[in-house]
Amino acid sequence: MVEVGVARTFHALHQLEDDSATASHEHSHDYRVEVVVRGDGLDENSMLLDLDALGAAVSGSLTELDAADLDVLPAFAGRNTTVEIVAEYVWSDVRTRLAPGAALASLRVTLYESADAWASVDRPLHDRE
Repeated sequence: MVEVGVARTFHALHQLEDDSATASHEHSHDYRVEVVVRGDGLDENSMLLDLDALGAAVSGSLTELDAADLDVLPAFAGRNTTVEIVAEYVWSDVRTRLAPGAALASLRVTLYESADAWASVDRPLHDRE
């Protein structure tokens, strides 16, 4: 299995609906997202996936999130904008932006809301085509 990945950052505002005094007020994070794809084969250029293509997919996914209030975005309507939910959104959006036919087996998105707090979504891509 071969894996390649890229990392990007974005800044966003949100407010959680819970009983925690620290999380239930409006606050922001400097998020860091790491996106890794895995597969068994390399293409004719000896790459699993071109890193520029992966980076473009990730950057495109973050365009709407950067400098936004996550709670007002249609993608999160009716949902609590936890780090898990935002990581799932990025996973799904990057998945749709990856070129069909690439020999990719799985995709992992790890979203850090701070240096020591994160959520990951790691799923196979076998049903993508």
